[in-house]
Amino acid sequence: MMARVLWGVCVGLVLLVVPTELWAQTPVKNPSGVAFLCPDHATDDGHEVDIIRESDGVVIQTLTVGDPPLNTAGEVEVAINVQPIAKGLYRFAVRAREGTSISDTSLPSPIWDRAPGRPTDVIGR
Repeated sequence: MMARVLWGVCVGLVLLVVPTELWAQTPVKNPSGVAFLCPDHATDDGHEVDIIRESDGVVIQTLTVGDPPLNTAGEVEVAINVQPIAKGLYRFAVRAREGTSISDTSLPSPIWDRAPGRPTDVIGR
């Protein structure tokens, strides 16, 4: 029981990295990936990424993205294909998994725009 409580507390700290300059800019168009901090990355065995429609807060899709190694900035970074998603404004939110335990969902990312055109940048840096 204590391990489960500790797991919940630790992975509840999973947060998207939200630089202040992203808030002042226009939304990233067609992000090619999402990067986030995961304090329990050494013990988790996977992550889930929710795609949340901004207009109503509905999770339109949950992606199981595995457990990639940390990037050079110390973040988990996963490639995302947003091309099949309808045009509009969205956010990402993530969870970590360890066996059957799942963390709380992170705070949502900055808004991003699914617009006509090619993939651009990773969101969350």
